[in-house]
Amino acid sequence: ATIYAEEDYKYDEQEKVLFSYDYEGVKIEVLVKGDATGCEKKAEDGDMMTADFHGFLASTHERFESSHDRGKPSSFQTRTWYMIKGLERGLQKMCVGEKRRIHIPAILAYGKIGDGKNVPPGADLIYDVEVIHIQKGTTPPNIFAKIDVNRDKKISKDEMAAFILETGRAVTLRGQNEI
Repeated sequence: ATIYAEEDYKYDEQEKVLFSYDYEGVKIEVLVKGDATGCEKKAEDGDMMTADFHGFLASTHERFESSHDRGKPSSFQTRTWYMIKGLERGLQKMCVGEKRRIHIPAILAYGKIGDGKNVPPGADLIYDVEVIHIQKGTTPPNIFAKIDVNRDKKISKDEMAAFILETGRAVTLRGQNEI
């Protein structure tokens, strides 16, 4: 049974943690190990994942989003920076059937501005995530490297303007300095 199937999923402080570790500023607690075959397939950059999830404000444990609220599990490609940086980090190397509780500091979530809806400015977040399916994907292109022509790890207005003129599209780079 997946966490999606539970009608009114709430944060459970008493849930047993098998082990925990920190990964690049994110605290990860493994609640259920992955598939019984020993986790032959771990999520890699660019893989397509389907997962059930519930997001909570760390300060109050109030649920602010859930795959259950959407009526179905969520599918996404890993390491495309479509999600907040802390969640991307917390999903690394997950297995089918694995359930994690991912503690994300505000700086790796929505930062000082919040999400404009349910997450207030400066909020630390907690996600409970259970992986349902992993499918091999392609490694996404490194758009930042393509735009950062002088390789100074910063994107100037001139570099962004040149990229937009060349490709005809603008991009949002999460976790990078605003331009």
